[in-house]
Amino acid sequence: MPGALDLEMGFRVRCRFTFEELLRVSLPASPLRYLADVFLGAVGAYAVIQREAKEFLDHLAEVNSTRVQSDVLNRVQESRGQLETEVRKLLHEVRRIAERALDRARTTRSEGASAIALALAPIDAAERAVQFLQRRNGD
Repeated sequence: MPGALDLEMGFRVRCRFTFEELLRVSLPASPLRYLADVFLGAVGAYAVIQREAKEFLDHLAEVNSTRVQSDVLNRVQESRGQLETEVRKLLHEVRRIAERALDRARTTRSEGASAIALALAPIDAAERAVQFLQRRNGD
């Protein structure tokens, strides 16, 4: 059953992650806060603005990195479950095929040597053809 499991498939579940922009946090809490930011900028107190911007970006990075990690873990767990189901189905199919082959072998064996010779005839013919081609290409 070649190619039964696609090794290149990777995750079997699509990503559900979306970045959180947190615009509600980045907007001033009140008109007074907005005026304070304007005033701080006008008087050159950029350190306060920069510190608050850094804190906001740190918070944003923390929230989004946690969400990415959670999404990856969920995808791994769901993909694992789907992969286990696929493997179980494949093993069931392999077992069914093996049982059919065993039944055919038992039937052929019970039919005797003539049935075995008849079953091997196409294989012998193929082997003779391969040997002929090898001799022909070797010359």
